[in-house]
Amino acid sequence: MKKKNKMEFLFKASAITALFYLCYKLFLQGETFFESNRWFLISGLVFSFCIPFLVIPIYVENTIITDFIVDNDTSTIPPLNEDSFNYLKLLPLIYGIGLTFFLIKLGIEFSSLFRLIKNNKSNLSGAIKFIETEDAVSPFSFFNYIVYNPNQFEDAELEHILNHEKAHAKQWHSLDIILVQLATVVFWFNPFIWLYKKDLQQNLEFIADQNAQRVSDCQKSYQHLLLKAIVSNQHLVLANNFYNSLIKKRIVMLHKSKSHKLNVLKYTLVIPLLGLFLMSFNTKKVYVHYMPWFYNPEQDG
Repeated sequence: MKKKNKMEFLFKASAITALFYLCYKLFLQGETFFESNRWFLISGLVFSFCIPFLVIPIYVENTIITDFIVDNDTSTIPPLNEDSFNYLKLLPLIYGIGLTFFLIKLGIEFSSLFRLIKNNKSNLSGAIKFIETEDAVSPFSFFNYIVYNPNQFEDAELEHILNHEKAHAKQWHSLDIILVQLATVVFWFNPFIWLYKKDLQQNLEFIADQNAQRVSDCQKSYQHLLLKAIVSNQHLVLANNFYNSLIKKRIVMLHKSKSHKLNVLKYTLVIPLLGLFLMSFNTKKVYVHYMPWFYNPEQDG
């Protein structure tokens, strides 16, 4: 892919990400359709990678003109200033430096995560592997691994936490986390992708909270557990952490009444609007040349 095409791809993909994010914030975030919101946000990331490669052709008729005059007078062309420097040429270099930095950062985070899982014994229960650690880390899940420090919690609290993390594991939320992490690496320069990542992770917590409270014997005790702050715990970026800075919002959403079923119509409005925008955003004119019916090539010469 040429440099120009790469920059065009990054621009279009960033614009698509911003569009999906704004639609989510304006129309969907306040609803309790957490599962639907999850697929909407994931679709936004997938489309941001795929749509720029799709081109919708618009055919434009172009009449062939045979009689034309070539003006060889170049006196009106301004001379090129060889000493001028085009700073736009630095953009690919700056992007490459940022991409390399965030790739290395992501690799370090993967290494830390795998090291933590490998260095502690696991207990298999069904399809889930429970890993107990003495490290001061917030409880988290990564695919079918659930890591926690049992010394930090009472038995009732631990039951709530494990129910929460089981919801993450069973619904494969780690795939969402990895996808949005890769998106932040590729589109690191786009401020919307960082906001997108935050809201996607937040929505996953809403889903897990909803599932955990549904199977809880005491809903109040689960909410009290959310208020229990463990400031010293480390949070792993690639994992679904039980504790995060959005505790208040999670409690508010647990108390919020379920959205009316008619509100699902918002999706039927937002999706067509997105489709119309994407169709107009990714078009390319294709000129179809044709010769006028009155033109006789034998008359030339």
